[in-house]
Amino acid sequence: MKPSDINYDRLLSKTARIASEYINSLPDRPVDKGSDKKDLRSNLGGDLPINGEDPEVVIERLAKDIEPGLLAMSGPRFFGYAIGGSFPASLAADWLVSAWDQNVPYFIASPGTAIVEDIAAKWLLDFLHLPSSCGVGFVTGASEAIYACLITARNEVLRRAGWDVVRNGLRDAPKINIVVSDQIHSSIIRALWMIGLGDGEVQRLPTDENLRIVPQAISEMLASCRGPTIVCAQAGCIDSGAFDPFPELASAVADHENAWLHIDGAIGLFAGGSDEFGHLTRGIELADSWDADGHKWFNMPYDSGIAIVKDGSALQRAMGGSHMGAYLEDAIAVKDRNPIDYGLQGSRRPRGVMVYAAFRSLGREGIIEHLRETCALARRMAERLAQEPDIEILNDVVLNRFAARFGNGTEEEKDDLTNRVVHRVQREGFCYPSTTGYKGKKTMLFSILGWCTSENDIDESAKDIIEAYRAELK
Repeated sequence: MKPSDINYDRLLSKTARIASEYINSLPDRPVDKGSDKKDLRSNLGGDLPINGEDPEVVIERLAKDIEPGLLAMSGPRFFGYAIGGSFPASLAADWLVSAWDQNVPYFIASPGTAIVEDIAAKWLLDFLHLPSSCGVGFVTGASEAIYACLITARNEVLRRAGWDVVRNGLRDAPKINIVVSDQIHSSIIRALWMIGLGDGEVQRLPTDENLRIVPQAISEMLASCRGPTIVCAQAGCIDSGAFDPFPELASAVADHENAWLHIDGAIGLFAGGSDEFGHLTRGIELADSWDADGHKWFNMPYDSGIAIVKDGSALQRAMGGSHMGAYLEDAIAVKDRNPIDYGLQGSRRPRGVMVYAAFRSLGREGIIEHLRETCALARRMAERLAQEPDIEILNDVVLNRFAARFGNGTEEEKDDLTNRVVHRVQREGFCYPSTTGYKGKKTMLFSILGWCTSENDIDESAKDIIEAYRAELK
């Protein structure tokens, strides 16, 4: 294949048409078409091709064969897990990023996109009311953001204790205490494993009926921790949307001899941008680091995570971007924002461009309206379901998500009925909630994150869920 063989106008126009047809189908498309995995493998698979095909043919065939196996995650009635859609300008910017094909670990590699990311980082901190001196990394998702923040936390609490991780590694290092909510997301625990901190160091704080850390337990727990300590709390619990008591946590951390407070904000950090939710995020600025997930409430295309560390120089030291070998000395020498200093990746695409496009297209007020609307829709759905006998909403709907439980029998019977109702709704395909565990109880997790969900989508989905519940009762 030679460049002269490719007609980009025709190829990309055809691709845009296929993509537009898919997006335009989302309002009426079943969320899950119930595809057969054998058919998908048969149509998409086969032996490795010996000779290539025309790119236009490849795109047409790929779109046709994969389509039955796509879930309408970016549509208006996908309510499972914690998955948002994509703001239109951010989706379009993502296409440009792919066309530009920029690798941007260093400023010198792509000055334009590095500057856009720098501006996007400043706007983001402004929106979230976090200190302007923070270091911000645009990374693959909340998991990588958590790794970056916890690696920084680990290195810093050990540095304060007189231990240099870069020079000495972790063998014989002082023990690090880990204090978390008993509802902490598994991504935090997984990250701790991967950075050399095991379950033996983890102590769990109790939570209330809404899955929020009990404030009275914090001081006593931290008083029992001697030496380096990392505390992890949540801005938005996965199952209830609850926000932990940040002022009490920050006060206890400040009183400790050597502690670091990290806030997992994958679900709800963006609430900090709205005065309406200010009571939920009060004190969040007192933490040492935060992670956020762009492809959840902020509606960025995949992949998009954000790592934020109050002491930007600590993040840069931990990521080690200035120690990448002699062949990169010239790149490192240019003193400007080098994205490699703020995340784990060397080669990377400029994800901050999509964040920039969102702020440009929506502005502060547009994003706040999106946050407000999704929360109002969650309350509307909870109210609709709660009117049906023996559908219980387990948590106060403080954000854009809630857990529901079905039936009036034993706990085991409720578990079974709830599981059957959710999977019936998923199979039928009109809307898509998911299941979760709420302090050991099987529940339906209902999460509204997409910008395009309407009141009609909520009302019709409520009817669909109630009909499924009544059918399973029979």
